[in-house]
Amino acid sequence: MKKIALAVMGVFVASGAFAAEPDWSKVTERKIKLFYPGQSGLEWIMNKADHSAVPDIVDKKRACSKCHEGDANEVGDKIIKGNPAGNSKTQLEPKPISDRAGWVPATFKMAHDGQNLYVRVEWEQPKGGSFGMDKKNDVKLAMMFDGGFADGGAPAIELAERAGCWVTCHNDLRSMKDAKDDKKTKYIKGAALDGGKFMDLIQWRSGKGEKPVDGYIADKRVMEGGKGLVKAEGKKEGNKWVVTFTRTLAGGGTGDHKIEPGKIYDFGFALHDGGAEARYHYVSLNYQFGLDKTVEGVKYYYNVVKQ
Repeated sequence: MKKIALAVMGVFVASGAFAAEPDWSKVTERKIKLFYPGQSGLEWIMNKADHSAVPDIVDKKRACSKCHEGDANEVGDKIIKGNPAGNSKTQLEPKPISDRAGWVPATFKMAHDGQNLYVRVEWEQPKGGSFGMDKKNDVKLAMMFDGGFADGGAPAIELAERAGCWVTCHNDLRSMKDAKDDKKTKYIKGAALDGGKFMDLIQWRSGKGEKPVDGYIADKRVMEGGKGLVKAEGKKEGNKWVVTFTRTLAGGGTGDHKIEPGKIYDFGFALHDGGAEARYHYVSLNYQFGLDKTVEGVKYYYNVVKQ
């Protein structure tokens, strides 16, 4: 008899809340590449001397996904091995990591029911040893998204529609190239909670008894305050991880964005594997979603259909 290893961990359900997940077999799957970024902060990717695509990003308003979705695996492999990258031939990982993959193939699905947003992410357990940085959680998966914008408009956070989560990643963060404060975490320049200029953050954690995060990133990263996360659940089936989030569309807490029909939201994922912390993660490029909204010609856009 075939044996299937199944472990369910890091389950969290908000008190008094209940929401039934959709029939995932009926939801469109999107393949993505989570890759190792090393010390490629926003200042590096927006510096023409380092990154040849700066004119495309600035002048042509071209998103990172448009150029790098195809070669994100090669970029990740190059960076994690400590090989030179970009125009400046920068070594973006000063301490090359030889026993870990430079990227992780993953898929996501998203749906809604008019009350909640449902997100499902799957990936194969990558090879490699443990970083041993996070003693409580061997695996963490986070999703960030902005406050959205209408057709013809622009997000409140400059560059969010082109650079995604890189708007929170800077060269002076802990473990980055110019770090001076080992406690400094992600932030957004000119952030304003009242003006919607922040990233909503939800995170699932694998540690036994560990609660997921419902926070945000503004002038600093805050790992609490949100009221929108209903449930975060993760399990390992054989060598595959499956993590699901249930999040109310309304939000309602500090650092919660309201998810509304008609808007386009910028988002991305970050995977900390092997007890990793800080920048030692795999990340997605920038993606966008909207509720029951078709956007022609944008391959990194995902239409979240009501189930």
